[in-house]
Amino acid sequence: MSFRSLVLSLSLIFAASAPFAARSSAQAAPAAAGGASVHGTVVDPDEALIPGATVSIASANGKAQSTVSKSDGTYTFRGLAPGSYTVTAQAPGFGIYTSQPVTLAAGANVTSDVHMNLAAEAQTVNVTTDATQLSVDPENNASSTVISGDALNALSDDPDELQSELQALAGPSAGPNGGQIYIDGFT
Repeated sequence: MSFRSLVLSLSLIFAASAPFAARSSAQAAPAAAGGASVHGTVVDPDEALIPGATVSIASANGKAQSTVSKSDGTYTFRGLAPGSYTVTAQAPGFGIYTSQPVTLAAGANVTSDVHMNLAAEAQTVNVTTDATQLSVDPENNASSTVISGDALNALSDDPDELQSELQALAGPSAGPNGGQIYIDGFT
């Protein structure tokens, strides 16, 4: 096949496909002209991009669509009917964003950027009181030995022997002075 016949065949192929291409774009044009689009970028308070945010657009009659912002923080909604729409967005670590109503005309191309704020973090601390109360009653002192009645009568009347007997009852204890002996609240 010569170069001239190859060029002629390609020209025939392109000429045959041209009406199809023109017909397809002519059919797509009315749809694009009638459908509006909304697009924008999702950013944080420092204007950093937020990829993976869930962005939704809802019409006044409640019909909604959702998408996820791309790695460059952008989102797009196409083929929207004329009317009033609200854009909402949410992402982990950020508060929910809701735009003012956006009015779309047929074929409009509207930019609606989403400026998300950081979510307020709440912490709850529960403080409870301990039901155990401190008691100074000798009956509630686990480390004391209370002597009364016949056990008290069995102790010696000699003060030096009484001190030795009471220290023996108290047992060995830590500290420089050993155990302390209280009689009726006095040492």
